Amino acid sequence: MKATNLALTLGVAALLTAGCATKPVVLDMVGPSHARWSAPGSRGYLKMYSATETDQIGDNTYYYPHTSYRIFDPAGQLVKFVPNHIGNMDESPAWVALPTGKYLVKAQSDVYGWVTVPVIIEAGTTTTVHLQSIWTGPSEPLRRALVRLPDGRPVGWKYDGSSLTARQ
Repeated sequence: MKATNLALTLGVAALLTAGCATKPVVLDMVGPSHARWSAPGSRGYLKMYSATETDQIGDNTYYYPHTSYRIFDPAGQLVKFVPNHIGNMDESPAWVALPTGKYLVKAQSDVYGWVTVPVIIEAGTTTTVHLQSIWTGPSEPLRRALVRLPDGRPVGWKYDGSSLTARQ
């Protein structure tokens, strides 16, 4: 009887502890920067500076490729899996071409683990998201136009409501 009570108590404690996990981080909408270039077409681009991994090649050579991420449509359907690097020596994040519209990106931050970032992709522009803590953003007065992590670190430009021609 004592063993059954102990097992039941441990099971309930495990369930309660699992419910105490930290709340997932979901950020405000990130859009293209204020300094825009425009190209014809119905596609835009996403550049995601996700957290990096350490890959050692040989004795003293280290590379820091960006971690992979997933892009979802507003309904939660997977649109694309992005490895975010070509090989273990590639330290540049991938440029991903997407149809214009709204997306949810689930990627790793170097401070908060997995975060969800809503993004807007506009034709002929690039939406850039910085989930590494090394980006400080611009100087004032443009600092107010940034999306930030809970600790105040900037991750990208707040979407300013400019034209969005396709998938709403």
